[in-house]
Amino acid sequence: MLLLNKLGINRTFGIITLVFLSFFPLFASDFRIELMGKFVVFILFTFALDLIWGYTGMLSLGHAVFFGLGGYMLALSYSFQNGIPDFMTRFNITEIPVLMKPLENIPVSFILGLVFPSLLAAIIGFFIFKSKVNGVYFSIITLVLAKLFEMLVVNLQAYTGGYNGLMGLPRFPIFGQPLGLTSYYYLVLTVTVIAYFFTRWLTNSHFGKVLKSIRENESRIRFFSYNPSSYKIFIFTVSGFLSGLAGMLYVPINGYFSPQDVGVNMSTLLIVWLAIGGRGTLMGGVFGVLTINWLSNFLSEQYPALWQLFIGIIIVVIVLFLPAGIYGSIENWWRNRFTTKKLKHDGDPIIKKYLFPKDGMKEVTGDE
Repeated sequence: MLLLNKLGINRTFGIITLVFLSFFPLFASDFRIELMGKFVVFILFTFALDLIWGYTGMLSLGHAVFFGLGGYMLALSYSFQNGIPDFMTRFNITEIPVLMKPLENIPVSFILGLVFPSLLAAIIGFFIFKSKVNGVYFSIITLVLAKLFEMLVVNLQAYTGGYNGLMGLPRFPIFGQPLGLTSYYYLVLTVTVIAYFFTRWLTNSHFGKVLKSIRENESRIRFFSYNPSSYKIFIFTVSGFLSGLAGMLYVPINGYFSPQDVGVNMSTLLIVWLAIGGRGTLMGGVFGVLTINWLSNFLSEQYPALWQLFIGIIIVVIVLFLPAGIYGSIENWWRNRFTTKKLKHDGDPIIKKYLFPKDGMKEVTGDE
């Protein structure tokens, strides 16, 4: 409790989580390390959605579009390293199309995997937010975009691998240089930690305070001469950038990328992780991803036929009794408890100073 008082709940849980994730490869099997590596990527992905949903109040049902766009850029690049891939030769394509030529270079594809999701998010955000589309209509538009992107990937099977996805991708190469599983795990963890500090800095800045104000009362922000649309477009672009980065980091550790990773299914999972952990906290995404995914893996091993039912019940119970999410509820409880104690502690000297005379003070405080 003393540690929580000194550091605060965010720093304390952040340090504990970082220590656990840092030492995890020392006592886990390769299978568990690979699994945890995927979870760390998902944590990074939740940061992207939290900026939009948690801090700005806009629920995106299609955020996997940006995740998938970044992922496919790198996955296609890996597929091109040994010549024309099988999914192209099946359709009698004898050379890589001109527009896909840049993807033959892994560093270039990595850059494009960051630029294209950011650019797409900026374009979508510009048309949506300049048109003052909000609330459920924004969510519906993003849901439709996710479904359209998923259908596009499936239908362009001669260039994307179609429904089967891109299989047999090399594991853990970065810029053409292979990395071991543990080394890649620490790379993913490092990038995620940097992303956390960046998003924490952004949300605690003046810019972040404006985002929270937009979430609470957009009309009032306009009254104070702010332009909410510009703030939304910018944060949506940043969110697209982080999503694309997460998608690219996911490809090497998974070794496979398919339409299931880019559409409604992945977008829904992302929302569940953040809702269970607690939106508007950043750390909530960490709790949501680790809790749901570890429970899913444990229950699927113990109860193969019933694990999905158990997970569904757990999610319903958490949503009903912890509407702020697991971490969000812990944070609210601690803030209320600590604030109450602080006010009580700070109030005593004031009462002693202004309501009691000097002689009486000695009696009240017990001074001799």
